[in-house]
Amino acid sequence: MNNHVRKAIAVAAIGAMSVSLAACGGGSSNGSSDSGKLTIAWWGNQTRNERQRKVDDLFAGKHDGLTIDGQFSQYNDYWQKMATNAAGKTLPDIIQMDFSYLSQYIDNKLLEPLDDYVSSGKIDLSDVDDNTVSSGRGTDGKLYALPSAVNAPTMVYNKTLLDSLGITIPDNWTLDDFQNIAREVYAKAGVRTHFGYMGDAYNLEYNLRAHDVSLFDGDALGTTDPKYYEEYFKVFENGYKEGWHLTAEFYTGITLNSQEQSPLVNYSSPDTQSWVSLSWSNQIVSFANVSDKNELALAPWPSANVKKSNYVHPSQYWAISRTSKNKDLAADFINFYTNDAEAAKIMLTDRGIPISSKMIDAITPSLTKYEKVAADYQKTVGENSSPINQPMPAKAAEINSTVIPTIEESIMYGKLDAAGAAQEFIAKAQDALK
Repeated sequence: MNNHVRKAIAVAAIGAMSVSLAACGGGSSNGSSDSGKLTIAWWGNQTRNERQRKVDDLFAGKHDGLTIDGQFSQYNDYWQKMATNAAGKTLPDIIQMDFSYLSQYIDNKLLEPLDDYVSSGKIDLSDVDDNTVSSGRGTDGKLYALPSAVNAPTMVYNKTLLDSLGITIPDNWTLDDFQNIAREVYAKAGVRTHFGYMGDAYNLEYNLRAHDVSLFDGDALGTTDPKYYEEYFKVFENGYKEGWHLTAEFYTGITLNSQEQSPLVNYSSPDTQSWVSLSWSNQIVSFANVSDKNELALAPWPSANVKKSNYVHPSQYWAISRTSKNKDLAADFINFYTNDAEAAKIMLTDRGIPISSKMIDAITPSLTKYEKVAADYQKTVGENSSPINQPMPAKAAEINSTVIPTIEESIMYGKLDAAGAAQEFIAKAQDALK
């Protein structure tokens, strides 16, 4: 199960707490801190915990008498704690926020808008791309959260192999370009293709964006026109019929979405190898850690219009709780985290690529080879992308975990064609969203 599916299920699970969350919306009384103390909450592993505490200490050292109460949790425990704190109006001053939860916290009026801090310059975003910033806006247009780091949808591919075959990936490639390259690689080298088989709905959503169509409209499908879904499923149908996609049987022997077992870097023959993996920009580091036998490179996911489809994806956000009594100081911290070179050099790419172009430059000398590849790639995404969609609704969890994987599996076993898959997707997705 990949991270997006885990997050979608977690959102659904926490839905039972909506009443208590809603009850704590509104005013800023009962704040969680005093003038000499700032509370900051985050999730992650021990490495992040240690790095974040160093950044906290660095910030506190610049403010006489300030102590920082850093509250660290594992991901699942973190959201249970935040729900409990929200119900008791004791949310930390600064909350590490996830894309999947942002709309819920905005709707329940738990977050302080950041627009005034940005317009006054207290939070300086002069080196941050507008599409990056827009991902933290609510449906009312206000900015409620600022990404702490970002990544982007990318194809991680075997550049060594493609170079040896005389194949170059074109800029802003289409699904037809992708399939033609897959055919050529298979014909010349016998190496197959992995197109995110049995993944979630994010690749489908990406392709719909090329046509100015949203996958979801609130708790409903954004379109019931089967042609948009058929275009996407046709890639799997062609791959199955023409033989260039890895077989459904192959996937039964590996753990899906595991970089360690990915056919991009872990294979025994061309027949079990893929020249590409549908991934996220920061994951190139994990692939290279498994095997550095071949040179890896990045390209955007293909679509009919990459600029419309592509987006800057927030790995996490920083947000200020509406109940905080230290909102100005919290805004200072977010500005510090975003724009201080020393802080950036401590965190490096732990949360992803920094959102400030200057901070990317600041950390680049300290990065490994593939961290630099990811950082350099991220710089190009902003100008070749569009604002990210609103988070998928909680009920999309079933679509991500069951509907999409089941349909793709049926195609790859020859039980469905793309036209039938499109109709089945519409019916099953509508049922899941009821």
